[in-house]
Amino acid sequence: MNTQEYSEILRLHLLDMARVTQRGVDYALKAYTLGNSAFCANVRDDSHEIKILHREITEIAQDLLLAELSWKSSLRFIFSSERICNSLQAVHSHAVEIAANSMRLLENGRKNGYADLATMGDIVNSLLRLCVVALFEEKIEHAETVLRTREIERLFETTFYDWYRDLDHGTRTQARYELAITKHLGQIAHQAHEIAVAIVFWLKDSDLGSCSRASKKQGVLYDPTAEMGNQKASFDGMKSFLQSVDACFADACFWNTCNSRTDRG
Repeated sequence: MNTQEYSEILRLHLLDMARVTQRGVDYALKAYTLGNSAFCANVRDDSHEIKILHREITEIAQDLLLAELSWKSSLRFIFSSERICNSLQAVHSHAVEIAANSMRLLENGRKNGYADLATMGDIVNSLLRLCVVALFEEKIEHAETVLRTREIERLFETTFYDWYRDLDHGTRTQARYELAITKHLGQIAHQAHEIAVAIVFWLKDSDLGSCSRASKKQGVLYDPTAEMGNQKASFDGMKSFLQSVDACFADACFWNTCNSRTDRG
């Protein structure tokens, strides 16, 4: 067994799965924001590829572990790959559900709903993008940025329920779909955090326990327990964060680097 070749295949499969997952989240969010049913179908169409990649990554990782690799860095990468793979599969499943609920909104005559939901989608998409950047560039700082947003899931729920509780009974019929989308966005944010923890474990000489403890010590960008008047400022404060991530993805040098790496092997 050529462990070096297997490790490279594992890395390329993981990058491919990250790319397909990111695309699925993009499609799901466009299905909601643009009200376009075609994007819903696009998300579902990727499910088979995600399933295949998940199976192949898991099998390769298990084969490498049976090979009893002695390099500590290689073992960290294998353990991280399995954790990232599982989280990516979960992310895509939540993207499928977001697309499905967006379709239900369209079928039930969508009206103006929760205004901050699109912003939540942008935040989650940017968190996942940072994870993808960290994977492609193998830079720990991108993952550490994601770790500083560990309270974002609770912020989503808090701000949504503040809006939901003031709705009349008729409006809540549509809002139940937006509630479902909000919960799935929160779960994607949670999985992005899991991916970031795994990336830090891979790229930093530490164990999973110390990595998890370190993530809890990261400064929290947004406090969902803050006064209601500060919650709008929390979303507004994300603008520079979103712009910095978009700037990274708009940089041609980044994509040239990604392409050159995926072309190897």
